[in-house]
Amino acid sequence: MTQHPAAGDEAPAPGKAASDALILGALIFACSLFGIYSAPSGLLAAFWPANAVMLGVLVRRARPATPLDWFIGSAAYILADLFSGEAWLRTILLSGTNLVGIATGYLLFARMKKTDTRLLHPRSMLRFVFVVATAAAGSGVAGMVSNPLLVGGTVFDGFTFWFTTELVNYIALLPALLTMPDITRWLKDHRRRADWPSFTFNEVAPICAFGLSLWLGTQLGGPGVIPYPIPAMLWCALTYSLFTTAGITLFFCMWTLLAISSGYLSIGAAVDTQQAIMSLRVGVTLTALAPLTVASVMVARNELLERLKHAATHDYLTHVLNRNGFLIRVEALLSAPHPVRQQVAVLMLDIDHFKRVNDSYGHAAGDLVLASFARLTQECLRSSDVLGRLGGEEFAVLLPDCNRTDARLIAQRICDAFAQHSVQLDDGTVLGATVSIGVCCEAHTSAAISTMLSAADAALYKAKEQGRNRVELALPGKAAAHA
Repeated sequence: MTQHPAAGDEAPAPGKAASDALILGALIFACSLFGIYSAPSGLLAAFWPANAVMLGVLVRRARPATPLDWFIGSAAYILADLFSGEAWLRTILLSGTNLVGIATGYLLFARMKKTDTRLLHPRSMLRFVFVVATAAAGSGVAGMVSNPLLVGGTVFDGFTFWFTTELVNYIALLPALLTMPDITRWLKDHRRRADWPSFTFNEVAPICAFGLSLWLGTQLGGPGVIPYPIPAMLWCALTYSLFTTAGITLFFCMWTLLAISSGYLSIGAAVDTQQAIMSLRVGVTLTALAPLTVASVMVARNELLERLKHAATHDYLTHVLNRNGFLIRVEALLSAPHPVRQQVAVLMLDIDHFKRVNDSYGHAAGDLVLASFARLTQECLRSSDVLGRLGGEEFAVLLPDCNRTDARLIAQRICDAFAQHSVQLDDGTVLGATVSIGVCCEAHTSAAISTMLSAADAALYKAKEQGRNRVELALPGKAAAHA
């Protein structure tokens, strides 16, 4: 199963495809210059983000990469090398080696499910590591050709150098790129200042511990400084989102490699040989894998808990809250220090003669009526109202901040809409039904939800006694009198 559209899917508009390719080229050009000019003397790069950025952008897109993407991406590599003064032969060899690894990774990622590319499955990190290791090996194979021509090294040195270099770059950068949220949607959800998240001490402490561990490494030095941040990074993985954890590991990888290459972070040994550089990069890679794996597993765990919580509080047939979920939600709303408790109404709703539906048309028909009623009722309610199925054909609604007149109007709207609604069965039979509703509305009351439901239930039975398909209101103060 691939995450990209099939070959026959609609292609992007030419203007859109060109602008996307130009943006990709600008990113590659900027990242290549960063890698070139941050490189220590005698090394190709201390940290090379361009390949991972190109691969991540191509994988995240909702459409397959176009030839224009590959052409402009390749041109960006070549222009960056030429801009920095590289000779044409070196430029072609370096760019070609980079593109082999990117193409290998792209082809493998395109065959993965979206849940795996977003690292949302418990085993996603295993599949991710396999893909990026294969992509790094692709660069390593190309490096077997380019390395002897570039630096006069051996074929084996070419493979190991390019493999370790690309592996650390992919593992450092790709998780952040693949798990990055949609920025436009995120900003839309946080338009108001009040929508921005607030942070508690328990949420701030892990990132502070991470920063402290990095600072401690610069003060103490020695060969053990690389794993200093591991406990703090694991703490971050247990506390923050997968994207935030990926960003932290990215910062760790970049900081460690650049700080050591510049001499700001001392590990007590010279990192001036190819073997020492490869050893350092493998160590950083393995260190980054631990928190990323924990964060990926935590995402799957949290999703499972949410699904279990939803199943425990929602009705499987109508998908509205069940009795337990309804009471929990209502108690939480009514206990909040909010004007919602100044005026509140409760509706009790019961589908008329529902047993006849089951007896005459079967339980499958009854299920269709229940699901249809729940959907229609939800459409008649406000976004702040709470709908629940208490059992059988009986439903309840909480109307926060709702006076007696408005509560009656909402109940009557539901009653009229359902009376005019019909359900078509599989055999073509058109089935109609009605609903009776009892309303209890209390102002400035401390009555418990159970007493309000009892008062609304009494009004409901009055509606049934008066002929059904109608709305009846409980007497004002009736719920408070039973509190």
